[in-house]
Amino acid sequence: MGRKAIPIELQLINGNKNRLTKSEIEQRREAEKKIKPKSNKVKPPAWLNDVAKKEFKRIVKEMQELEILTNVDVDALALYCDAYASYIECTRIIDEEGMMVEYTNKAAETNKVPHPLLTKKKQLAEQMKALATEMGLTPASRAKLAMPKEQPKEPTEFERLFGDV
Repeated sequence: MGRKAIPIELQLINGNKNRLTKSEIEQRREAEKKIKPKSNKVKPPAWLNDVAKKEFKRIVKEMQELEILTNVDVDALALYCDAYASYIECTRIIDEEGMMVEYTNKAAETNKVPHPLLTKKKQLAEQMKALATEMGLTPASRAKLAMPKEQPKEPTEFERLFGDV
């Protein structure tokens, strides 16, 4: 199986390792413009709860200027916001009930064990992190987008005569 396709701007940020010509780069830019989805319907889905909808609207407001979010990104952002709302709810319950809860086993012995929602909270945090990175919601993922493009350098006399050997 081949490698995952990378947008041309990201390829250029990473140094044009495929050695695309200027005309190939321009063709890719034009092709990517044609397939870029619209962003006129970036609204929270009805199935999100109030906390998730509020987070959805906050992120959309912050990201609007970057023109990154499109109509096809709504579901991914909604998944992030749903995980966010569930994370908040887990945190609230753990705060109320405590980090340790009593557990009675089959032998009728009562023990203190870590709250079961701690595991769920960790899973939600990992899900949020993965989605946030994918959507450019973390400082590191935005920094990748903001890296300056590497300027092409003049080939040496040897490279002009013999190419890149």
